[in-house]
Amino acid sequence: MKFSSRTTATENGDGYATTGRVSKALVESVAVLRAPQRVVPLIGKLFSDGLRVSFEQRHLYSYANTKYPTREILNRLLRWMLEAQRFDGGIAAYYSLLTGYSNSYPEVTGYIIPTLYDFAQATGDHRAVAAAERATRWLTSLQLPTGAFPAGLHGGVLVGDAQPSVFNTGQILQGLVRAHAETKYAESRAAAIAAANWLLTLQRADGSWSGPGAYQETFHTYYSMVAWALAELAERVSDEGYGRAAERNLDWVLSHFQPSGWVEGINLRGHPNYLHFIAYVLQGALECAILRRREDAIQAVAKSAWVLVRKFETNKFLAGAYERDFKSGHRFVCLTGNAQMSCVWLRLYEVTEDLRYLNAALKMNEMLKQFIRARGRRGIAGGVSGSYPVWGKYQPLRYISWGCKFFADALLLEQRLTRAFDASKAQALPCAS
Repeated sequence: MKFSSRTTATENGDGYATTGRVSKALVESVAVLRAPQRVVPLIGKLFSDGLRVSFEQRHLYSYANTKYPTREILNRLLRWMLEAQRFDGGIAAYYSLLTGYSNSYPEVTGYIIPTLYDFAQATGDHRAVAAAERATRWLTSLQLPTGAFPAGLHGGVLVGDAQPSVFNTGQILQGLVRAHAETKYAESRAAAIAAANWLLTLQRADGSWSGPGAYQETFHTYYSMVAWALAELAERVSDEGYGRAAERNLDWVLSHFQPSGWVEGINLRGHPNYLHFIAYVLQGALECAILRRREDAIQAVAKSAWVLVRKFETNKFLAGAYERDFKSGHRFVCLTGNAQMSCVWLRLYEVTEDLRYLNAALKMNEMLKQFIRARGRRGIAGGVSGSYPVWGKYQPLRYISWGCKFFADALLLEQRLTRAFDASKAQALPCAS
């Protein structure tokens, strides 16, 4: 996504380009005046976060007992995502405390599809399957003749003027691959292959993506998420061409890992290095490495992830954005980035059996659970705000769909791995006789 007037989601950082910051704030402020029913929830959220910052900042997570059952939180997150699904089948990028729901957003709709199927498998809730199928049909209707998918929110641009996006196409590819795995529909497979072929035509010789189709027309290491999608497709259709393309990008990303654990090349010019994008790099590289059986890449990600484990254990939270080499951080919390790091730590535990990653992820999940409200207005209850406090730099005053997606992923992973962990402990118990 681009930092433009019509795109405001994950690749869009905090959603406020420097040149449009004032005008956008004015537009959203006027919108809340036209919808006075939003004033009370807005004031309530500002007040509650203000109190929490004042009195609980040092106690964002607890080492003590679980307070919120994981299944209950998962149900809240699913409800939010289902309510955010628009009539066209796409899922809104966010719910703003000022302006309400955004238009459907192709990118996040794409990578929410695997989460919906995972939820259905874990819980038997068929509403998630129906939502995933509606989302898939909508996405395939948006695909451009080249195989690419457009940047930005849906509805703001004429079809002929739609700008293709490498990152969005890669994220949607994840959803298409999973949709085909679940339904075996030929349309999903054909759309996935067309999207992947377009990505391969734009990939540079060094494995990166830049130029038209890339954000700010430059390279980004967080496009490791695109490599992950290509690696998944390679597994699904048994085509090593996609796997080799994924590894070319993985090798390029690995060349940007520093001895400190920092990763260069995030390249959000004019914006801080949000934890969300740092986690994107690590998550995409790790999942691609697991699929391609690349132990060197797994170890590189583990080194960076361990730096963040130590910071979390020491400071009781992760900063919302970091300066180079993790030397200093911004004093707000990017909840989505925290959820993504929980996913990374859980997957590292799964492949390394290092219990320290599991321990950190469980603490992180308990911290995040406290922010998911059981009651409130539609768009708020069950939602994940962009920042804590809600006025923080990342997606201020918004509840964001990809925050729900990544936190649901973390909780589903937690459920799967802790069940396996408990089962292995039970098998290891000596016979009572």
